[in-house]
Parts: sequence; structure tokens; C-alpha cells
Amino acid sequence: MKRHKRALLGIAVACVVIAVLIAIPIVRVERGCFAAAASPVRTASAFGIADQGYTRAEGDSFLSYPEWYIVHAYADLAGVTAQSSESAFDYLASIRGFWSSLCRASATASRIGPVTSDQKTTNYVIGVSFTAEMALQGLYERTVGALTARLRGERKTAEDAFNVRLLQDYAAFLQQTPWYEYPFGAELKRFWRETPFHLSLRSLDRRFALTLQYGVKSAYAAVIRFAAGYAPADLRIRSVVVGFDPAAREGDGEIKIIKDVVARDGTRARLIETPRYQAFTEIIRQFGGRGVAFYEIAGNDRILTTVLIPPGTALSPQQAVEIFSIPIQSRPGWRRVGYDTAVTALAAQVGAVEREGASFEHAYDY
Repeated sequence: MKRHKRALLGIAVACVVIAVLIAIPIVRVERGCFAAAASPVRTASAFGIADQGYTRAEGDSFLSYPEWYIVHAYADLAGVTAQSSESAFDYLASIRGFWSSLCRASATASRIGPVTSDQKTTNYVIGVSFTAEMALQGLYERTVGALTARLRGERKTAEDAFNVRLLQDYAAFLQQTPWYEYPFGAELKRFWRETPFHLSLRSLDRRFALTLQYGVKSAYAAVIRFAAGYAPADLRIRSVVVGFDPAAREGDGEIKIIKDVVARDGTRARLIETPRYQAFTEIIRQFGGRGVAFYEIAGNDRILTTVLIPPGTALSPQQAVEIFSIPIQSRPGWRRVGYDTAVTALAAQVGAVEREGASFEHAYDY
């Protein structure tokens, strides 16, 4: 009986410790990451667009970054793994980067506003999950994984090569599709079916680590996929643009013209509908090369963008304010810089930063 009581007490203490560890970063963001003064909030489209579902919470552009931070983190992990091994990745730095960028994004969103409770909840859920995953994976890779990688030498095993390919594929997949849609189970079966085995400590280690990692992800993804089915993401977004010529729409099959609109100051423009996520960023890139300008996106005039900046380069994009700067592990010296950008300057920002040697990465739609 006493043994059972001690076991229950141990479980209770562990639960309390875990709850406290989870609460610490969330409380820090909620209590310390806000702007001193709020900007005026737009309550209506400047073009009088009242279509249902058009206007979205402006602060959500900035609070959508943490979801994409995880996408970028996996791309960074894939790059480091291809260059060396999983054990060379700084997992703690990746965790710190998530929460620090969430803090900066939250402060900007609190100034610009409004934000939705769903987006904030999503950020905390994925933040806790990401932190736990990176912490556990880092603990293993920095100890057992580092040892077997050192014994292996520079030549990768077949298991290493498989994981490099999978990480690169997963990073590309995340650009347009939610993580839980990735076929972890099918890839794990393929891993065991197609990867030749040669007896070594590194091969045994990788088979254990990758089976555990992707097996757990497959099960967790199934749960999240089931839950997400109740509230599927909206995959389209509407924007007001000027200079869009319907006669020059080669390759623009996913762009739909909704109607012509006129602003209160007499500006004539077009309301269009496009895909979201990475496809939207590519459309912005195309528009910048054609002289097309955005006037509103989902009823808003501010948006978060990120730019990849090489060593020794200083940028000051017009109508943009730097929010955060995060080092990229797989590209030493490079930084990922987030900007609070005026929507009217969005399309032109692409060409402007790339002429300076930087790379426009993403626009975070609402």
C-alpha cells in the first residue's frame, strides 16, 4: 500500500512539474510580450468590401509566424543533418528561437490587433509540442546520437541517407500542407522495406531512433488530423490589387477575379482570390515583377514578411519595421529577419531586398 502511495505521489509531483514547465513560457508571453501603445484598428475595408469572410484579424498575420517557425526549423534541421548529422543541430537554440519570436510577434500583434483566440491557442499548443519534441530529440541526439555519429565518421549509413531525404521532403511538404498530413507511417514502412542494413552501432542506433520518432509522430498526427477535420483551414484568401491585367494571366490559373472595386479616395482596383501559404508568396513574387501592387489583403494594410539576409548585409526595406532576427544554423552567418510591412509596399519589397543580395522568404497571410 505504501509503495502504491509513493508511486501515486511521484506521478502527481511529475504532473505538477510538467504543468509548471509548460506554463512558464506561456505566462511570460502573456504577461511580458505586448506593445506599450496600440495602433488604431481598421474596422472596415477602405474599398467598402463587406463580403462575408473577406476581412480577417490583422494581428493574426504576425501570430501565424510561430507555425511557420516550426516549418523553418525543420528545414534548418534537414540542412544541418545533410551537412553533418542530427547531433550537430542546436535543439535548445531552436526552442529559444520559437518563444522569442512568438514574444516579438505577439508584441507587434498587440499593437496592431486584433487577434483571434484560436490563433493564440494554436501557438501555445504547437509551442509546447515543439518544445517537448526538440528537448527529447536533442537529449538523445546530443548523447547517444552524437556518440554513434562520431564512431561512424564522415561516411553516412543507409539509415542516415534515408533520414536526410525524409527531412528534406518533409520540410518541402510543410511549405503548403499541414504537418499532420505527412505520411509518417508509410515512410516508416518504406524505411524498413527499402533501407539495406549493415551491422554497426550507428545503423542500430538510427533504426531505433527513427522508428521511435516517426512512429510517435504517425500516431500523434492521426489524432491531430481527426481533430482538425472539425475545423478545416480556409485555403483561399482575397486581396485588392492595382495594375493586375487580366489579359496577361499566363500561369495564373489559381487567381480568380472577383470584381472591380473603388476606394473612398477614388482609387480603382480589383478584388482577387488566390491560394494561401507558400503559393500566395509565389504570387506576390510574380506580381512584384509585373508592377502589380497590393492595397489590401483580407481587409488589412499591415502584414508580416521574412527575409533571409546573408552575412555583412544591412537592409532597411521601405515602409517596413524589423521585429525579430534569428540566426539560421544550416547557413552560418545568415539571419531570418521579420518585418512589419505595409501591404502597399509588399510586392515591391521582393525585388528591393533581392537586389541587395538577400532573399525574400515568405508573407504570412491572415
